[in-house]
Amino acid sequence: MQESAGKVKNIFIRNIFGETFKYVTKLPHTMKNMESHTIKDVESVIRIENLQKRYNKIVGLNGISLNVEGGSCVGFLGPNGAGKSTTIKILTGLIRPTGGKAYLNGHDITKNKKLALESVGCLVETPDFYPYLTPIDTLNYLGDLRGVDGLEQRIEDILKLVKLSEWADIRIGSFSKGMKQRLGIGQALLHDPNLIILDEPTSGLDPKGMAEVRDLILKLKKDKTLFISSHMLSEMQQTADKVALINKGEILAYDSIDALSQKYFTVKEVTIETIKPLTGELIEKIKGYRKECNGGATEVKNVTKMGERSYTIYFTGETEECRKGLLKWMVEEDIGLIAFNPKGLALENIYMEMIK
Repeated sequence: MQESAGKVKNIFIRNIFGETFKYVTKLPHTMKNMESHTIKDVESVIRIENLQKRYNKIVGLNGISLNVEGGSCVGFLGPNGAGKSTTIKILTGLIRPTGGKAYLNGHDITKNKKLALESVGCLVETPDFYPYLTPIDTLNYLGDLRGVDGLEQRIEDILKLVKLSEWADIRIGSFSKGMKQRLGIGQALLHDPNLIILDEPTSGLDPKGMAEVRDLILKLKKDKTLFISSHMLSEMQQTADKVALINKGEILAYDSIDALSQKYFTVKEVTIETIKPLTGELIEKIKGYRKECNGGATEVKNVTKMGERSYTIYFTGETEECRKGLLKWMVEEDIGLIAFNPKGLALENIYMEMIK
């Protein structure tokens, strides 16, 4: 019976988490009495240098380089087949690169996988849990393997964070896909790692499930480094500090969304709401706005009516000062504003512009 239980243990870990955790039973209990892993003092949590992967004649990664600073939330974005999952699998030790280097917390993933992954929590693709186990069963099992001290309290905290406290004793077989996804993120947090790697965490979820995972990511980014692959660019626009855009195994750009917007587009949008509908004269007056600012000239290109008292203004202007100048002018001209909301350029538009 004991021999059988031992076999189930190994199958269980591989089935749920992939080969990344097949060596976890060999980890020493160095995680007991560990301090919380804060990352604000770590300059480079992920460093990728000229990373390459070939599948016979097919190029999966064509020499990509990337640096992820501690404390940041980076979206790794691109369509299916762009090279996202290949990169994630190299970072988590599931496959080996053809060339180049990848470092996690300063450790080479190919030369010292154990140390590189010691303070890494990951969720690669869709989690697959045994349906007859409960969240407490699953987290207890993994926490015991990891040697996590104060496990009972840690599990309670994790389940509260991922909003599964009320489901702690319910079999996972009755869970929605979104609930399983949140439990998968919970197991990644169990040993309090400083780096969280998530592979398509909102893929296949309904709007409610996507919102729940998004809210969880926003909580985690307060004191963790997150590296998140996704093909859903609009989701990452709401959570990521910076984005790396990848296509056909090559990094196209790596920067904040605002910086990418300024680099690739000059026309900006702002949505306004007014106390009463604007007259044709006022609309024409707004269309004629032009003013110099530190970021160059701000000029209104068009005004489109969106509702009875709402309008979208299209203008040029590269800096925050330009937008503030437009707002100040509209207040001084007694336009009757009750809302002034700059609209960030959709990440999809930036990406499509870059791959033309």
